[in-house]
Amino acid sequence: MQAHVAEFGGYAALADELVHRLSAVPDAPRDRQTVEKGLRRLAGRGSKAGGQYGRWVLRHLGVPTDLRRWLAWLGQYHSRFADLPTGLRIEQLRLWDRPPISESAELAWVHVGLASAWLRLRDRERCEAQLERAEALALRAGLAAELEVGLLRARLLADAEAGYGPALAALDAADSRLSGGALETEERACYRARIEGQRIYLRLRPRAPGAEPELDAARASAAAIPEGTGLPFVEFRRAECMAECARVGGELERARALAREAAEHAADGGYVRFRIMALECLAKAWPPGSEERARARAHAQRLARALADEDLLRRTSPRSSG
Repeated sequence: MQAHVAEFGGYAALADELVHRLSAVPDAPRDRQTVEKGLRRLAGRGSKAGGQYGRWVLRHLGVPTDLRRWLAWLGQYHSRFADLPTGLRIEQLRLWDRPPISESAELAWVHVGLASAWLRLRDRERCEAQLERAEALALRAGLAAELEVGLLRARLLADAEAGYGPALAALDAADSRLSGGALETEERACYRARIEGQRIYLRLRPRAPGAEPELDAARASAAAIPEGTGLPFVEFRRAECMAECARVGGELERARALAREAAEHAADGGYVRFRIMALECLAKAWPPGSEERARARAHAQRLARALADEDLLRRTSPRSSG
């Protein structure tokens, strides 16, 4: 509430704006002083349900811009908040599931953030339940929320048996929304990197026993990730994806150089999870049983344990990774 008051320059100006926006709403008050009193009462309710004035503010004024950005930061895969230990992330996200946020579409960010956290703990049932709640709200929460939810759904589909086709279709749908929608330049670059990264994940895994990886398509996706953005996440993802393509293509020295570059970009952005992924990429580019592979993997495992990330621990274990 206070963010709206500050944005409009005081309760009187905020009341004037709300009266204007309520002009077509039957039975809504038309007197500025009445509305101002209602807004002041609303401000005093704290995290209690906002009642009629709370619904009017959310429907006609929305969640303040700064708060929307904060909620997105809490829910995005590529934010630094996602680097916190998983249990702490869950507790912090749950704090936002209360009025007024719980009465707005922006709650989609809380749900998708929780879904991602449960996935890292390998609790697929809770992950699916939270993701379904996010999907119900994402369209009203905006394009970035749609993409966030769609990419997590694609990840779940990719991990399912015979999930290649449905997962690729979900990524194509996200690509279409990104290409046709309006996002800030930095956000657009991050989501482009994520879409292409997930495509590469699918294309480098054989679709069936004996099938060859789709290396040319994977290389095309890596080349589609923006270059020279200065954004640590995007630079990391491009280098990591190119390293994976080089490794699968047998260019092991190049793969190792690109994996180290990816680790440096991750460190520049303060991203622990992505540094773990780069280290695992580096480990796989060394021969099995080599000291270099064991050292890189042990480093990745230490970092994954610090984050309490069961998914990354599994992915970097020698048994899972080879």
